[in-house]
Amino acid sequence: MKFSIISVLLSLLTLFLSIKANLDILNDYLSADGKTQALFGFTELKYSSKYYFLIILLISLLLIRFAFKNKELYKFRYSAIFVLIVGGISIVVDFWKWFI
Repeated sequence: MKFSIISVLLSLLTLFLSIKANLDILNDYLSADGKTQALFGFTELKYSSKYYFLIILLISLLLIRFAFKNKELYKFRYSAIFVLIVGGISIVVDFWKWFI
């Protein structure tokens, strides 16, 4: 049960870090003037380090594999997979654009 719990915690950490990064991007966009907003793709490049959070998700995926190998409780295994998928989607999708 320890592998799946650690995996869930790592995935939640990634999810929260991704949410914080997207909120920082949104705040920068809202504080920019019109010309900067038009070319905000270049400004957004300074936040490309959010893709390093995928490394944490890969570690979490490895721990989920160990959880399946050790036949831990299925509720914990599948909740770890669900949180991993949501964390991965939150990194790849730029949901800060939904709030403009």
